[in-house]
Amino acid sequence: MIYSMNLVRSFLLVVSGIVIADGCKKSPAVNTAPPGPPPVIAAGKIYYVSDGSGSDANNGLAASTPLKKISTAADKAVEGDTVLIMNGVYVSTSGPLLNITKSGTANKYITFKAYPGHNPKVFCSGNVWNAIVINGSYIVLEGIELEGNNASITNADALASYNHKLAGGTDFNYYSQFNTNGITIGGPNNESKFPHHVIIRNCKVHDFPGGGINSIQADYTTVEGNTVYNNAWYMMYGGSGISILSPVSSDGVTTYRNIIRNNICYNNKTTIPWIGLTPPKLSDGNGIIIDVNRYPYGQTSGQPYLGRTLVENNISFNNGGSGIHSYKADHVDIINNTAYHNGTVVGYADIFSNNCADVKIINNIMYSASGGKCNSNSNNTNVTYDYNIYFNGSVAVQGPHDKIADPQFLNISLNGLLANFSLKSGSPAVDGGTQSIFSSKDIKGVVRPTGAGVDVGAYEK
Repeated sequence: MIYSMNLVRSFLLVVSGIVIADGCKKSPAVNTAPPGPPPVIAAGKIYYVSDGSGSDANNGLAASTPLKKISTAADKAVEGDTVLIMNGVYVSTSGPLLNITKSGTANKYITFKAYPGHNPKVFCSGNVWNAIVINGSYIVLEGIELEGNNASITNADALASYNHKLAGGTDFNYYSQFNTNGITIGGPNNESKFPHHVIIRNCKVHDFPGGGINSIQADYTTVEGNTVYNNAWYMMYGGSGISILSPVSSDGVTTYRNIIRNNICYNNKTTIPWIGLTPPKLSDGNGIIIDVNRYPYGQTSGQPYLGRTLVENNISFNNGGSGIHSYKADHVDIINNTAYHNGTVVGYADIFSNNCADVKIINNIMYSASGGKCNSNSNNTNVTYDYNIYFNGSVAVQGPHDKIADPQFLNISLNGLLANFSLKSGSPAVDGGTQSIFSSKDIKGVVRPTGAGVDVGAYEK
């Protein structure tokens, strides 16, 4: 069974570019996707934070008098305010470095972003379940690098932690160091919060022993332009690079409410069994998963989630689980994505749905690892595959316009700094997509179509 880390760790965690009908681009896998228009309409105060020159005794209202801690700025910021984070390494070894509980409003988001030209980093290790927790609504987090402590953790130590818990242990301070997540929006059993309208944009989230970016019991989550890699290696709760689990309807809108686009996800995997399974075994480690939205969190029946989810223009490669998939998640559109060499640990297919209804998987490239699976088909209803390109793996279901052909990437590599999944001129993916449903811009912001038709995959040639 394909599932999420989040159901098991319940007690541990404290609009769109799609076109329907109508009608210079080589890029490496390193993500430089342009951000969309900022949601903040009315500007408020600007607070400055500097790990090097700041002091929490300052007012933080000028670059020359910055605050020391991001959390201090968060305590001061109200709707419409912006927190600009300067260069430095912001460290936490006990609890989240930032726990956002305040909310903005629909035209006055609270924004946390890198100071122009700066590259601040959040680093967390030790007794930290989540580096950043967002339980407020109308929040933007942009341009921040978050790094976990994978470099100092061994598989043997993580397995010892797992065995301690499996034997009935309750030392959660001990377990936390092997299960730290990067960014968590909402959380399990979080009925008093249910955050909504949260944007995670142009961040780099990597080397966390737990999951990368997680949205749990939230609504209107947008995850765009991020690079998410080397996560979920040591956790015992089956995490992934990017995960949306059990979204909660904050209104009755049935169009797109959750969006995952223009992200690059690679080398996320699990190496420790998921303690929630009987018997425990390795699970998940996906690049991207849309997880269980047909009934409320932790239940097997009840009111389903009403909105649609869009997954577009993502590149997902060399993950231990799938590149992209939906599990017990309905009303999902997976379009114009590129998946390569996934399923390296648990053998999942590159892009697929499992136990889903009303899902469109269109205009995608699925280039499997040797002996792998391009797609999979299990207990689905009204799941459409079409205008996809498959190569080098088994194909369980093939739509009427799907092709089996080499997509001819510019430079195949498992190294995120070297891989280039844009298309060569002779690629069958060029002009090979449908114009009935497609992403209006590619991962680099190039308008589609630029030629005779829409290209398949994340890049428009």
